[in-house]
Amino acid sequence: MEKHKKISVIDPITPAWNHMVRILFKPFEFKKWLTLGFCAFLSQCSEDGGSGFNNFSTTGNTYPGMYGWIENNFSTFITIACLALFAILALIFFVVWISSRGKFMLIDGIVKNRGAISEPWNEYKREGNSLCLFSFGVMLLYIIVFVVLGAISFAIAIPDVQSQEFTGFGIAAIVVGSIFLLLYILASVFVAFFIKTFVIPAMYIKRVSAVEAWKIAWVELHQPNRWSSVLLLLMVLLLLVGAGSIAMFATCATCCIGALPYVSSVLLLPIAVFFTCYSLCYIQQFGAEWTFFRNMCRFCSYDMQGLEEGHSCPECGKS
Repeated sequence: MEKHKKISVIDPITPAWNHMVRILFKPFEFKKWLTLGFCAFLSQCSEDGGSGFNNFSTTGNTYPGMYGWIENNFSTFITIACLALFAILALIFFVVWISSRGKFMLIDGIVKNRGAISEPWNEYKREGNSLCLFSFGVMLLYIIVFVVLGAISFAIAIPDVQSQEFTGFGIAAIVVGSIFLLLYILASVFVAFFIKTFVIPAMYIKRVSAVEAWKIAWVELHQPNRWSSVLLLLMVLLLLVGAGSIAMFATCATCCIGALPYVSSVLLLPIAVFFTCYSLCYIQQFGAEWTFFRNMCRFCSYDMQGLEEGHSCPECGKS
């Protein structure tokens, strides 16, 4: 790979769009659309956050005997709480596992232009399981870091808590906590972006574990073009604004039916396919070893099957 090679975040947009059109509309195959929609649904199931619990509220008078029962049966309460926590973690792990396997199914369907479930599910079993363990570990790390940062902020405010006054300690705790929270959010966004944009495609094409893919992506894709990676993140966020507007319109136009699980993945499949193609087309700029779409022009996605290697593209004229 060439060092300091100029990498663009604009150039991949056109081929990504052309790939999306080619995969979904040339020709339009309803069965393939539904299958790819199912793969997209699996890949996104660990990314969609529910808000059902946000509207749930209780007061101390809701269950008059609850606190008394806890005091009289504290050991039983601890056992039930531990079992509930274990069940929640097991459910989360299962969802992350399904989503991890689905991510490779979606990439495989896009790269090979097919709607398949069982083949990519089995073929990328090792990579999917590795991504699951890696993602679950990152999630636990998020929780630990959040608790530690919260504990530090609370420790600063302890003098005010003890004196029940609001002085400089409370102000310092708020300032430090706000800075920690901002840095935490920025780091979380970048890590999630890096895994989805670089690590997973590297795992797919290199057939390596998540840890190995992280190292490869960091050294070969990020470090030589750090600012390009930052611009890519900003471009993805900008494109997501437009995609969000389209998703909102589609939801309203279908009387919220389009917001249902799986239905939304099928209805908004062009968005999912475009963003995946955009990431893959961006990475393809790093050299032939990062080519995902074989026999396709890297600049406009024209099908160059049958042409000699090095031949100029008949569509865009680039070599």
